[in-house]
Amino acid sequence: MAVEKHLAPVSYAVRPAVVARYFGSLCLLLALSGLVPLVFVLLLQDWVYAFRHALVCVALGVFGFLAGRGRPNVEVQRNEALVIVALTFVVAAVAFALPMMARGLPFATALFESVSGITTTGLTTIADVEAQDKSVLFTAAWLQWVGGLGIMVLGFALLFGQGVNAMRLSGVLTEPNDMLGGTRAHGRIVFAVYCSLTFAGILLLWLTGLDWFGALTLGLAAISTGGYSPYNASIGGLDGSTQAVVMAVSVCGAFSMLLYYRVWRGEWRALAGDPELRALWVFAALVAAGIALSLWRSGGMSPVDALQAGVVTALSAQSTTGFSSLPVESFDPASKLLLIFSMLTGGGVGSTAGGIKLLRVLIVLSLIRHLVVRSRVPEHAVLPTRFLGRNWSDDALLGVLLVVILHLLVVALSWLAFMPYGYAPLDALFEVVSATGTVGLSTGITSAALPLPLQLVLIADMLLGRLEIVAILVCLAPRTWFGRRRGPDTQQTLE
Repeated sequence: MAVEKHLAPVSYAVRPAVVARYFGSLCLLLALSGLVPLVFVLLLQDWVYAFRHALVCVALGVFGFLAGRGRPNVEVQRNEALVIVALTFVVAAVAFALPMMARGLPFATALFESVSGITTTGLTTIADVEAQDKSVLFTAAWLQWVGGLGIMVLGFALLFGQGVNAMRLSGVLTEPNDMLGGTRAHGRIVFAVYCSLTFAGILLLWLTGLDWFGALTLGLAAISTGGYSPYNASIGGLDGSTQAVVMAVSVCGAFSMLLYYRVWRGEWRALAGDPELRALWVFAALVAAGIALSLWRSGGMSPVDALQAGVVTALSAQSTTGFSSLPVESFDPASKLLLIFSMLTGGGVGSTAGGIKLLRVLIVLSLIRHLVVRSRVPEHAVLPTRFLGRNWSDDALLGVLLVVILHLLVVALSWLAFMPYGYAPLDALFEVVSATGTVGLSTGITSAALPLPLQLVLIADMLLGRLEIVAILVCLAPRTWFGRRRGPDTQQTLE
């Protein structure tokens, strides 16, 4: 018994002081990011909305300044980093929902819109989007842009500097393999690429003939793969050139931001050698072909129009953007199943896209192939676990499998929650996958008529999908908060 106790792994609960200081720093960053929509609202002379938005920014700023004073010269634990990330997204969603209530939105509706924004999902319960004030529409688009970039990227780049703390805080939402050099340099690269693509997208949309507000909001929503449109028909009422630009910008957001940096440095082979890039095009092409064939065979479209609609819808689902040129509820079951596949797999790691992520899907497929090959070799033969040009440790592969399983488990449980309400099973599954994958495509279930318990389910799905589930589970675990904590004699001092 004593031996077992001695061999038990040492675990530590989070230290409130460490969480408070880093969380406070990120709240200060949230307050600073909120100044952009505040200035926009002031220019519109929407004084009531501006006053509420200013109160939120001041509250976040004061709390952030008081809680974030000083930096603990200690190593941030993994569970502390996960808690900080989860708290940041939840607080951002609640805080920026409050100004939206100035436009007469109930708190539940405002919270749904805010969560949909900060998680870059794009689902909405508002029936007439065009009737909303520009203040609400721009705030939603801006939240998507901030959520797409990731509060953590800005946080470790601008606040935390280099070292173990920054690596852990940033590693929650990005893969370690994507890190180029120090974390501060990584953050600056991502921020520069993201801003450059954003400005280019807005400019191109404006050049296609869109008004300045449409170009601005669609540009912010496209690069963040958020899909929040200021138009009731999403992008269905726009001309072909504008739709093409919107989808091009959306697809750009579904690739790792560091891929653009490598190309800029002259590493053109990265485009041909990136497995996620190839997988995205292959998956999107197969889904587009299937949808186009279905639309053409239904007799309602010409082959050209069917192909165009199929490409737009497939790219929107695969990049998890959620723009639509046709109402999804009009699609046949086979097309919906294809879109569910795209929304589940999602975009690339290190991008603004959601879903399981293509890298994980490819690893799972490689593991299946590994098991098949293993059955053909002698029992004691050693096969290297080298997939996609990299060697993978057992812990890394286990982590990939767990994330995939947890994602599918959340989808299954959420789907079951919809069943007692009488919705069509396939449509309900589509809606849940769209929320968990932070996509935003809808079969029409998500609306003001959706019962409040199901709205809460979708809110939870959007947060779980954006935080990849583990961060929320860590926050809910009692041992995260109660138990032995590191003391001065056990914590490692950072140099």
